[in-house]
Amino acid sequence: MTIQFSSRVANLKSSFIRDILTASQQPDVISFAGGLPDPRLFPMSALHQASEKVFQTWGGCAFQYGATQGLEVLRAYIAENLIHDVALTTDQLMITTGSQQGLHIVAECLLNPGDGVIVEAPSYLGALQVFASTGASVHSLQSDAEGPLMSSLESLLKTRRIKLIYCLPNFQNPTGKTYSLSRRQELSALLKNYPEVILLEDDPYYSLSYTGPSLPSLFSLLPGQSVRLCSFSKSIAPSFRLGWLQASGHLLGRFLKYKQIADLHSSGFLQALLVEFLQMDTLDSHLRRLREVYANRLDLMTEVLTTRLGNQLVFAKPSGGMFLWCQLRNPALNSSLLFKQAMAQKVAFVPSQAFYATHPNYGALRLNFTHSDDSKIKEGIHRLAKLF
Repeated sequence: MTIQFSSRVANLKSSFIRDILTASQQPDVISFAGGLPDPRLFPMSALHQASEKVFQTWGGCAFQYGATQGLEVLRAYIAENLIHDVALTTDQLMITTGSQQGLHIVAECLLNPGDGVIVEAPSYLGALQVFASTGASVHSLQSDAEGPLMSSLESLLKTRRIKLIYCLPNFQNPTGKTYSLSRRQELSALLKNYPEVILLEDDPYYSLSYTGPSLPSLFSLLPGQSVRLCSFSKSIAPSFRLGWLQASGHLLGRFLKYKQIADLHSSGFLQALLVEFLQMDTLDSHLRRLREVYANRLDLMTEVLTTRLGNQLVFAKPSGGMFLWCQLRNPALNSSLLFKQAMAQKVAFVPSQAFYATHPNYGALRLNFTHSDDSKIKEGIHRLAKLF
């Protein structure tokens, strides 16, 4: 008997990046491919203490069904301590099972087949997959070092039936770019002329800023017309699968209805564990340690790349996040073919074509600098240098 899947499932393509990550997880491969934090930097001692407090003080309540919107005490902590550029109530926050679920919820609630979505070129692969699954029409937005080009954005808004704009203004995945203050203001001012268009701001790396001032979120500049997603995966532990979505009431109500259908609520036990960890007041010191270690690794990777491959690669050093985007100087080279040769040298990266919704670029590669220690960074770049 042949099973007939729905058109949305039947049309899903195999994940290119998942195949790469599977190949690169061999024990003898130095992988710069995944967007992974370093597990050696997880706050293990504090999490152990927090877990004991959950059993001691929460009892069976930590294992009971919970509210779809998430624990009130967790949402209150986020509103009071983690959001600094806009005043939010707990009713404007929803705990999600990772920010990926937030992406999925927003897309499912707002997009019908054929609706237009604008994404950066390049953009986060996980978002491109979500939008493709809805049957939306995805349009690529051009950008420069400061962020999206307003001329490109306005042209798309005028000529296409756009419903949603997706962007990562801080330490973008994959390029590491950060929108300038002036570009954020220009973007917000332009979108106020299109009140039917929702801006989806994906901000998973908000806590990983190494240099430069803190800039206002797009959510704070475009109230009522934007949604912001954040995650604890990069700052504490990915396996928590906990993040949050912030939106105005008329949007959040619809998102809550869909989340209730999807999973009733995110893990109550993990939310309680996160609450106890946050209330121990160790988050700031933990983040300082992360930033120091990751900033040093970024410095090392850019230094070694400049020394060994400066005549082959062009890159701009990001001010935070987890990724370094390298353009190949030689236009005849193809990073997808280069990846196959790199795997033969037991070193992995992600070729640029994976991050484009349309008109893929084969002349760049993404390197992650947070997961590997200093010795692996040096050895991995040494292996890459051999390919040239």
